[in-house]
Amino acid sequence: MVLIGAIVIAAGCAHKPYAISDADAVRFGPNLITVHLPGKSDPVILGAAGCKLYRARLAHQDIIGWDVTLAADWGATYPAFMTACTRESLSWDGKYVKVFFCAQAIGAGGGCTNGGTYRSRTGARPWWIQTRDRSQWIPLPQ
Repeated sequence: MVLIGAIVIAAGCAHKPYAISDADAVRFGPNLITVHLPGKSDPVILGAAGCKLYRARLAHQDIIGWDVTLAADWGATYPAFMTACTRESLSWDGKYVKVFFCAQAIGAGGGCTNGGTYRSRTGARPWWIQTRDRSQWIPLPQ
């Protein structure tokens, strides 16, 4: 009986690789993805919040922190402190990580003044931004 109890306790303490904390699940909500890139052993874990894209820093199959890899105010028309994030989305289509940010200028009415639609093959630089008419992708400055 004691052996069965020990097995049950040990099973409950098993390490879950790349586990998302409850706080991060709440922080990122539906804008949290895990991407398995060809030739890589660790997945790429990305989350979007506040018109910023975060990439998980990994060690020994654990998330040990988050680094900003993209933000709506990069190449923006208004300083970040003058805008508010109103919409964002994050997806993986099998080839690209795609991110959409809409930051609106405070008191300026509708429309996204900062942000846009971005894509990357790895969830890191280089990033490309889609033109407003959606006809082409332009590389963001490194």
